[in-house]
Amino acid sequence: ALEEVTVVAQKPFIERRSDRLIVNVESSILANGSSALDVLERSPGVIVGQNDAISIRGRAGVIIMIDGKITPLAGQDLANFLRSLPSNSIDRVEIITNPSAKYDAAGNAGIIDIRLKKDKNLGTNGSLNFNYGQGVYHKAGAGMTLNHRSKKWNIFGNYNYSDRKWMNDLRLYRAFFEDGERTGAYDQRNYLVIPFKFHVGRVGLDFFASPSTTIGVVASGTLNRYQSTGQNTSGVEDGPGAKISAFGTAHRSKNLWPTYALNGNLKHALNKKGRELSVDVDYARYWNETTQSFLTRYYDLQGVENRPYYLLTSDLQGDLHIRSAKADYTHPLGEKGKLEAGVKSSLVDADNNLQFFDKSDDAHPVYDSSISNHFLYRENINAAYLNYSREWPKFSLQAGLRAENTIAKGEQLATGETFDRNYVNWFPSTFFNYKFTAKYEMGLNMSRRLDRPSYEQLNPFKFFLDPSTYRAGNPFLNPQFTWSFEWNHTLFQRYTATVAYARTNDNITQVIGPVEGLERVTIQTDRNLARVEYFSFAASAPVNPFKWWSSMNNLNVWLGRYRGDFANTNLSDGNVVMHYTTNNTFTLKNDWAAELNFTYKTDEIYGFMHLNPMWGLGFGVQKQVMDRRGTIKLSVTDVFWTNLPSAIIRYRDYVESFEVFRETRQASVSFSYRFGNNQVAQARRRSGGAEEEKQRAGAQG
Repeated sequence: ALEEVTVVAQKPFIERRSDRLIVNVESSILANGSSALDVLERSPGVIVGQNDAISIRGRAGVIIMIDGKITPLAGQDLANFLRSLPSNSIDRVEIITNPSAKYDAAGNAGIIDIRLKKDKNLGTNGSLNFNYGQGVYHKAGAGMTLNHRSKKWNIFGNYNYSDRKWMNDLRLYRAFFEDGERTGAYDQRNYLVIPFKFHVGRVGLDFFASPSTTIGVVASGTLNRYQSTGQNTSGVEDGPGAKISAFGTAHRSKNLWPTYALNGNLKHALNKKGRELSVDVDYARYWNETTQSFLTRYYDLQGVENRPYYLLTSDLQGDLHIRSAKADYTHPLGEKGKLEAGVKSSLVDADNNLQFFDKSDDAHPVYDSSISNHFLYRENINAAYLNYSREWPKFSLQAGLRAENTIAKGEQLATGETFDRNYVNWFPSTFFNYKFTAKYEMGLNMSRRLDRPSYEQLNPFKFFLDPSTYRAGNPFLNPQFTWSFEWNHTLFQRYTATVAYARTNDNITQVIGPVEGLERVTIQTDRNLARVEYFSFAASAPVNPFKWWSSMNNLNVWLGRYRGDFANTNLSDGNVVMHYTTNNTFTLKNDWAAELNFTYKTDEIYGFMHLNPMWGLGFGVQKQVMDRRGTIKLSVTDVFWTNLPSAIIRYRDYVESFEVFRETRQASVSFSYRFGNNQVAQARRRSGGAEEEKQRAGAQG
């Protein structure tokens, strides 16, 4: 006698699976109107540090993927890309702390895979979204997805535009010493504003040639155009601490960052028993055009200019080409066993040309060869892997081995310096799970991984904040290697606890310190420290105090021990850090819902840096409308503007303290609407071959 039955369900914000943690972004009210970087910052165990460096449970070396493909940028440029990517385009975030041999060996801390919304249903369907947010500056965006799927064809595409104005207010105090005596200091403030206008699009086609064969092509591209402005003010102090002069630097830059990528893929089932072959061919290009100017004026104590101004300009041109091909084969062994094998080859060419000019005398500009450079880099990586897995009634086993051969050559045309590297490394991994009872199961896993320096980290170009501060790459960085071990427990298929240990040799660590041979000049760069050891404990507990209240609680505790040398200072230090997050969802009447989020992290020693505690609180509400096809969301993140980094850095002859104010507090409103057929399961995933290379693409110029 029933005419219709409607089942309404919503994915939880946090899901725990055997090999990964999943953050369902669309289920979060607080994610509305924010960026991908904001979403990561609120994900359990993920920390966005003082320079937008991303870590998992306090460990750096995280690989960021978009739909299974490693992102094209690293460092500050990766952070800017994630700031531009609207959260409305994200379906979920997958956090994998110990990947198998099937994945590239890169990423000693694990993998974060950002899965975008796409091609989920048969028929014609899609969605529209609009959002507006206000922090110190505005954040607005709009986007759409479209998908049409029939028995033979699947055509899909999406486009998102964001107009986000972002600020970074850095306040720092730098004291310089010689033989224990203070020689002077800078009291500085740098206010940076970047108005992003970001376009990102993707279109693809699948042809189901037969029930066993699918052929697909995907094209994607981004265009990021912005003109940043910055103002730095610096008070100069003598040894006793009296102010003796001042200088200020006005920074202007025009930036154009286009990218495009092409992927062709084939998936063929050799029989009905599970034998399968997949092939991916990728080509991607990333380039940039940037012009900069730094105008510095010098003042006495009365604010009168007491020396000629200094005008430094630059022209940065960068070009990166990535070519990659990979093939994966799956062969079933009985009903519960499986053997996977694959090969991959990639070729990367990078060309970065940077020219600096002293235009203090505008009629006679002078080419500055001391900081200009032209850097060429070529890298070929060839890899192969075997991975075996088997399930029994009580336990399961997975074991794999991956081999990677790296051939790399770098050349600095300005100085004639070159380097050549050719090495082979082996990366084993094992995973073991045992189900003692229906209420308790335990797992052990181990893997060896590496992190190659990103192209930005290898690039020796200098990026200036003012005459006293710059960032530069280190072309002589070595890759870092990590052994990781995890012992995990699951109770009642809900509660999880993990004990882990990792040891990294030649650890690539970001350092900020004085430049040897230059007076009162500070550099931000990367160095290989001798080693780092991590001990960690992680636990998650989903709780339902009431039928209408769902709470996901995550606790991460770790101890990182750093050993190495930099700036005439020996390092052997570390501390116990606690990071706690709770996300609470309230299901209310009449299609209303609410969310409350809280995060807290204690102080942390990272290399030579001692970071202060941070905490933040956010809340939001949503209402489903238009027969539940439309959703309106209102939210406020970091209500008290407290989730902000600050730290002190100590070397033998240098001490720096800083605090950073950025737009973690933001009020947002968004509207999304789904149309078309919404009744059939998700189409296949796509993951190309140019994965690890894109993560390391870095700044191009």
